[in-house]
Amino acid sequence: SPMTCALKRGICVLCYGRDLGRGRMVHIGTAVGLIAAQSIGEPGTQLTLRTFHTGGVAADRGDITHGLPRVEELFEARKKPKGEAEIADIDGVVHIIRTDGQRRVRIVKSEVLVDEYEIPGNWGIKVKDGDEVEAGDLIAKRGDKEILCRHSGRVRRDGRKVEVVYERKEVREYEVPSAVRLLVEEGQQIKAGTQLFEGNKNPHRILEVLGREATQMYILSEIQKVYRSQGVNINDKHFEVIIRRMLGKMEIVDPGDSDLLPGDLVDRLELQEINRKIIEEGGRPPKARAVLLGITKAALSTDSFLSAASFQHTIRVLAEAAIEGKEDRLYGLKENVIIGKMIPAGTGYRGDIDSYEGVKIERRAPMKKPAPAISSPLLGVPPAKTTETPEKPPLTE
Repeated sequence: SPMTCALKRGICVLCYGRDLGRGRMVHIGTAVGLIAAQSIGEPGTQLTLRTFHTGGVAADRGDITHGLPRVEELFEARKKPKGEAEIADIDGVVHIIRTDGQRRVRIVKSEVLVDEYEIPGNWGIKVKDGDEVEAGDLIAKRGDKEILCRHSGRVRRDGRKVEVVYERKEVREYEVPSAVRLLVEEGQQIKAGTQLFEGNKNPHRILEVLGREATQMYILSEIQKVYRSQGVNINDKHFEVIIRRMLGKMEIVDPGDSDLLPGDLVDRLELQEINRKIIEEGGRPPKARAVLLGITKAALSTDSFLSAASFQHTIRVLAEAAIEGKEDRLYGLKENVIIGKMIPAGTGYRGDIDSYEGVKIERRAPMKKPAPAISSPLLGVPPAKTTETPEKPPLTE
């Protein structure tokens, strides 16, 4: 899948798969990002027109006038989506609390844990099997030295081995808007990430609770839901190419022994390479968390300052690039178009990067003879005569 491809720049042929327009494996150099943008954008205009034609037929459901803003909301990764629904942070049991006409969902997670104490033979044990103890109570003593209980609980004793069994509870509470329907019941056992009431889940919260893969699948399914509700069928891989860019960055939390700074946005695959090198040298690798960027922010966070400047905030992007002394390696399409160079894509794919990153590309030998003309006795066209062009002798001084 394009969402799981480990190539640093672009997408490999095997992860992308078939070229849907030709029915065969995609060629190296195909601009799959442009194809994805056109495949998503053109049906979007059709949906808008269809809304005007159908009028108020589906007005009770909001129709695509709500659908297109929903697609924009997902692609731009809004921090607060309209009609946001809460998801559970933890596994646990649901308790619904109703007070003063308001509803709250409380999730309680209970764990039974055990503290073990191995008491040496010359120590005096001060507790018995079945005793209830509090945190800080004396368990064993020898002279001035003491062993104290770390948690409140019940004692289990087996010879010189003392165990304190205790329960640890974790509680989360969520307010429920008055007009929405609950999706959980009293006493229900739920998992982290379960939607608690009706509405749209926040993809940032899904990333925080469930991780990157769950976020990718949620965005993909929600966007497809809007298009399919209007009878528009778009292949998943076009959306996956875009979602890959939205989740391609990591935010540095702890720089460790690297040159990075807290808050820096670093490409996920580049960070893996940085970590590998630092670990090989015996250093402390940086810690980072996954972030979800909208397509606008993702376009501005690209390595190419020419590409970013051509999109939005031109003066700011160019000023920052000048201050930081950035270099643009011209790997993408837009930056090559801007300076008038051949784009590294399509049939004009540059030969100097054919073996880029160790990927070797075999080229077919050019044909020496021209292809024979097609003849058809039905049309009365005689076969054309072909002659080989004699090779010119090499020039000599």
